[in-house]
Order: sequence, then C-alpha cells, then structure tokens
Amino acid sequence: MRSVWSGSLKFGTIFIPIRLYAASENLHMGFHLVHKTDCGRVHYKKVCKKDGKELKPNEIAKAIDIAGECIKFTDEEIKNLHPFSTKTMEILGFCGFDEIPMIALSKPYYIGTENPKKGGTGQSFHLLKKVMDKKDQVAVVKWVQHNNEYIGTLKSHENGFLLKQLLYFEQVRSADDVEIIKAKVNDNLVNKAIQIINNMNFDFDWTNYSETYNKDLSELIRKKAAGEEIIPEIKPPETRSLESELEKMLALIEEHS
Repeated sequence: MRSVWSGSLKFGTIFIPIRLYAASENLHMGFHLVHKTDCGRVHYKKVCKKDGKELKPNEIAKAIDIAGECIKFTDEEIKNLHPFSTKTMEILGFCGFDEIPMIALSKPYYIGTENPKKGGTGQSFHLLKKVMDKKDQVAVVKWVQHNNEYIGTLKSHENGFLLKQLLYFEQVRSADDVEIIKAKVNDNLVNKAIQIINNMNFDFDWTNYSETYNKDLSELIRKKAAGEEIIPEIKPPETRSLESELEKMLALIEEHS
C-alpha cells in the first residue's frame, strides 16, 4: 500500500516517524464525456481568460489576489510557507471518542511506522499505542497535507492507529436551513411503527454488506454492449395511507411469527 503522507507524530517532546495510508478506496464507476457523432473523448482545455491562449502546464502558476494585485507563488514557496508544520502531525490532547460529534467524522486513514532507513523507530510508536490502549481514549491531532491544515482523531487500531479526519465546525452547515414539512403523528401510528421496528431489530455485522449499485450498473453496461435492451425499473408506488401500510406490515409479521 502506498503512503499518502509521511512525517512525525508529535507527542509532547517526542517525535514519532510515521506514514499515512488511505484506509478507503473508491468503488464508484466513472463515465467519461464523448462527442456524440464520433465518440471522441472530450477534454477540458486550460485557457487564459485574458488572451484566450491554451496553456501548457509549465506556463501555469498558483497565485492569490491581494488588493487587486496578482501575487504568484512557486510550489516550493508554498511548501516553505509552513516548512516545519507540513512534516509534523501534532497531538493537541486526549479525550473520549464519545465527545467527538458524529457529523464531524470524515475520511479514514491508517498510520504505520516510517522506514528504518529514513529514521523510523518502532519503540515510540508502540509506546503511544500501548498507553492509548490502556487509557481507551482518542488523540486529537492536526497536520498539514496538500497545503491544507486538517484536524482528526487518532485511535489505537489493530497493529497500529486509525486516523479519522474531522470537519471543522465552520464547515458543517446548520440543520436549521433544511426544509421540513410540519405534520402531526398520533400515538396509535407511533405504537404500530414501534412494533414493526422491534421486529426488525438485528445484530449488525458490517462484513455482510458490499456495494451493489456499481455491480448492477456493470451488468447493465454489459447487456447494452451485447445489444440487449435496458428496461428502466418501475417507480415504487407512493404510500397513500400510513395506517393501512402499517397494518399490512403488522399482518405480515403476525403471519411469519
């Protein structure tokens, strides 16, 4: 597995050489854009708005507008803006995992040790892991990756650590802006729905679940490639009466009990 970041995990005055690995992968199937008449690939050109000229990669620079002035930076200059912090993941403190809001949890990463040839040592890594196992807490960390500063929670996991990137508070939109139609629900409907939920309780096993949408999509693509007709699925009927649907489900539960 290829690492996506390497540096040091700062635990007080101790620096632990580490590598960061993406713990998830993309399962989605991507379509590309083509010209309808000849199926030629469609590419997006990088064009200068001032002169309309198409630019090559070596003609493009990164910049920020300050007071109407274009301030250009090289990749090396951007890297050197935070030369130390870009290679350090700092532990800010420790807390219980239940103190972390669920809405803040984002991308997962694995953390492993750095190669011994690059100064990697296992003792400090395993010391921190053993202490965190005993404390049953997570570490809140911050680090810089791809010129962006992130925060996350670091948790002991299997042979190493699992890092969960966190969204910043200001990144999360308020639920107050979500439109929700007001409606009254009587106790009779609630009690019937509770009976159905009680019957649907089960022991969740994460390993039983796999992505199916893209597998189904692949099968449809195979059929189209073979010249078969793709028949769209029928839209499910809208629920007209909550009470009648609840009664129908309760009757099925009674039948199979």
